[in-house]
Amino acid sequence: MKCSKFRICLLSSLICWSFYSYSDDYFDPAMLDSQLGIDPTQVDLSQFAKDDSIPTGKFAINIQVNRNNLGDQVITFVPDADGKTVPELTPALLESWGVNIKAISQLNILPPDTVILNLPAYVPDSGIQVNIADLTMKISIPQIAMTDKAEGFIDPSLLDDGIPAMFLSYFVSGSRNRNDTPGGAADTNDTAFATVQSGINLGAWRARSTGSYSRSRVSGNTITDTNFSNTYITRAFHQLRSVLTLGESVSSSDVFDSIPFRGGKLGSDEQMLPASLRGFAPEVSGIATSNARVTVRQNGYVVYQTYVAPGPFSLKDISPSGNTGDLDVTVTEENGTEKTFTIAFSSLPVMLRPGGIKYEVVAGQYDGGITQGSKKSTFASATGIYGLPGNVTLYGGVLAAESYLSAAGGAGISLGVFGALSADITHASAELGGDTGQRKGQSFRLRYSKSMTTTGTSVDLTALRYSTRDYFSFADFNNHDYRLKDGVSPWLNQRQRSSFTTSLSQSLGDYGNLYLSGSIYDFWGSDSEVRQISAGYNGSYKSVSYSLNYSIDRIKSENSWPENRQFSVNISVPFSIFSNNTLVRGISSTYTYSQDNNGRVNQQAGLSGSALDNRFTYGISQSYANKGQGNSGNVYTNYSGSKGTASLGYNYSKDYRSVNGSVGGSLVIHSGGILAGQSLGSSLAIIEAPGADGTHISNQKSVINSGGYGLYPYVSPYNANIISLDVNTLPDNVMLNETTKTVYPTAGAIVKAKFNTKVGYQAIINLKLRNGTMLPFGAVATLADSDTGEENTGIVGDNNQLFMSGLPESGNLYIGWGNGQKQQCRVTFTDIGKLPVSQGQPIRIFDAVCE
Repeated sequence: MKCSKFRICLLSSLICWSFYSYSDDYFDPAMLDSQLGIDPTQVDLSQFAKDDSIPTGKFAINIQVNRNNLGDQVITFVPDADGKTVPELTPALLESWGVNIKAISQLNILPPDTVILNLPAYVPDSGIQVNIADLTMKISIPQIAMTDKAEGFIDPSLLDDGIPAMFLSYFVSGSRNRNDTPGGAADTNDTAFATVQSGINLGAWRARSTGSYSRSRVSGNTITDTNFSNTYITRAFHQLRSVLTLGESVSSSDVFDSIPFRGGKLGSDEQMLPASLRGFAPEVSGIATSNARVTVRQNGYVVYQTYVAPGPFSLKDISPSGNTGDLDVTVTEENGTEKTFTIAFSSLPVMLRPGGIKYEVVAGQYDGGITQGSKKSTFASATGIYGLPGNVTLYGGVLAAESYLSAAGGAGISLGVFGALSADITHASAELGGDTGQRKGQSFRLRYSKSMTTTGTSVDLTALRYSTRDYFSFADFNNHDYRLKDGVSPWLNQRQRSSFTTSLSQSLGDYGNLYLSGSIYDFWGSDSEVRQISAGYNGSYKSVSYSLNYSIDRIKSENSWPENRQFSVNISVPFSIFSNNTLVRGISSTYTYSQDNNGRVNQQAGLSGSALDNRFTYGISQSYANKGQGNSGNVYTNYSGSKGTASLGYNYSKDYRSVNGSVGGSLVIHSGGILAGQSLGSSLAIIEAPGADGTHISNQKSVINSGGYGLYPYVSPYNANIISLDVNTLPDNVMLNETTKTVYPTAGAIVKAKFNTKVGYQAIINLKLRNGTMLPFGAVATLADSDTGEENTGIVGDNNQLFMSGLPESGNLYIGWGNGQKQQCRVTFTDIGKLPVSQGQPIRIFDAVCE
């Protein structure tokens, strides 16, 4: 089995140094070969005198504090007063790990860079356990000595606004389509579409824009369209947990309906909070009689776990997995006894924890709508949400423009076993001009959610809104008396009178789930009405998934009320249940049956699969339909590589044929060059690993290029993102000082994760002196003319073997075991790269004479 090349380096060194030792035994340096003129007093073997001893020096080691993985950090190990090798800590380092330095007087009086070798002397009941075999250091610190920080808290000093860079994320598609008109000539048309999302990062500032181009040729006529949208600049203010945006944007929909605008807005950004403090959740309180583990489960899944000291505890950083689902709490004492209790939990998206604040201030010009033009009113708005004790949240806002004024207020409350409820009212006054005059009206809204764990029933969200005849939303006000855009349903521009939406689900455990959703809308000045209802069931059995769905859509117009009823069945069967063969297990088959209320039936069967480690996907399907609908089918292929994606497909149906294709990807321009990759997320990372070209980035399709750079296309902002390289794909002459890097990007940042590499060969050298005698155990070898800027050394083991890494093709090693002339020698080596290696192991072995 292949192992980490970093660990090979360290473990091989330990092998070369290995010997049997017993407690308090002593290895006498005088036993070293006296013919070599060795002064025993100048040979220090103390670091090898104990089992599991840690060699002194700097090591990249995984840090775990109270079972929280903080990633890899470089730690210096030095001998303490008793000669034991211990980690070198400082108050600044401990504080970065979450230790409350200010509450510990012995640490608070020390300068931040003071070296600490005995942690328990400063923090009672603390401990450090180093496992050199798997390169981990576990630090145990009493909870009382830790800073009271929410789970997932990121120290602001770690946040990275990234490097100056530019990027383009693009998608280009095209198709050729043919329509066969019965009894007439075939009509061929071509279409092309391209969209580019571009951005520039400079410090904390971000500039973004989206451009699109479309071209179609129909019956000899060519139509083109170019459009730019979502052009804005933005900057985060972490101290305020807020973001400033200037340009084209949309307002939030927490209080008023979302408004597209051109202008500016300043608002809070919940992403900057730890995930455990976002939204709403109840406090979990109890009493522990010992150092106990508290586990919180929701819908059977663990969502929170921590350790508490004896006495009362109150946990405020619970992070539920949804807005509904009671919390089951288990307190496990040191002796294994358990206490359990349940906290009823339901919430709504608008609700916050006690003390939580969200706000937004907007000023700009209305920019959007479904009409051909609009008033484009200049407006200003301010909204706020505040969490109160007692599981209550207040929210409200005001919006003002010329001839328009609106104000809203409401409250949400968690009612425990009775669910969560919110209610609000919006008052609006609109001066429409002409004979219409001024209109004043109100809009009332109720929202409710509830989960019943015992029965598995969940009312995910039910909302009821009623608006009076003279109520005009800001969108209604701006679109009034303007004609709809082509292709827009007429009822979308009608003023809504009332609406009701609901969504319910019922868990059947291992037997699947039932769901029901529905909505009703009606409008002022029209008898139009829209009704939609959908019910269904889904489940799985031994990896075979299936679902049933029945839906009814009715859109009433002035003269008719057409109805569309549809029933469908879907089945998906993965071939992995038949065989574990690599070529077979990536294939799945699907079957769909649908029938509407007019007796039209459509049946579709298909196969899809993947190959080349999921880089290549493909699929084919065929449909059969009755009542003159005609048959149809399609075939597609898609390849996703390190530089982007490409697809090709063919579709046909009755009287229609189409061939289509697309490509997508990205370009990132930075100080080290240009990187090509897949489509990008909002935040991304550039990996720098000099000399490691061809190395794969773990869990990604990207690789390190010849310049030593690679692209990690998406990272999560305001979170710890662990990035690692696949050491099994490293070149034979490259080693990593660390295998993982942790980055903490801000929103929209392009951060750099730099891996320190050691370029050169690894070798075990069997040494001897010119006269055939052995070199002394513990002699130190140093690479001459090392161009890495770091000292490259190794230690001769008791079998006269020396392990070295970072060796060039040819060079010199100087070995010494004292200060005398006879205590020095030199090894010359050439053409190391031509030496054979074992499969999967990059270490070369050769003999050498030290002269």
